[in-house]
Amino acid sequence: MAGVLFVLALLAVAAALIGAIGNYAVLDRPVLLGTLAASLVIVSGGLAFGGGTRGPVIAIGMIWTTVALVGYVNTWQVYARIPGPAGSGLEVRVLYDDWIIPDWALVVRKNDGLLTREWPLVERFSEEHDDGLPKVTWVDPAHVRLDDRPGDERSLWGGRTVVLDPGTGQPLDPAHPLHR
Repeated sequence: MAGVLFVLALLAVAAALIGAIGNYAVLDRPVLLGTLAASLVIVSGGLAFGGGTRGPVIAIGMIWTTVALVGYVNTWQVYARIPGPAGSGLEVRVLYDDWIIPDWALVVRKNDGLLTREWPLVERFSEEHDDGLPKVTWVDPAHVRLDDRPGDERSLWGGRTVVLDPGTGQPLDPAHPLHR
């Protein structure tokens, strides 16, 4: 039984690595999958070395409480969705996190069920309000345009066009993600 739990822990770590490296939205959960792996290792160690179950249960409780607090404090919320051209399965998501300093991010998402992928379109940036966000317009499945909002004289975005792989949504321009 301990060996099976240890193999499951290794699979959880592998899934987290695949999710992070491949930008798979469903698997890109390193804290959650890492916690699962640590919990499985603790239980398998307790079983393998003949210890009681009280120690591993307390350790797992502490680990999962920490993960729950981290998840509560650091959660990105979807502020807006800008659907891509019909039939492309692409969308731009505006993500918002208002923990200590409001953070914003733009990602391109290719909706493919469990194989859904997200790619950074614009690196995270902090603003008091959403007035620093670009106006996002899809030109076609391979191009997204970022413009300044009407009435904004700061010229933050300047009408940049981002070239994407229309099959995955991955930005192809080597200057990505855009810096602000």
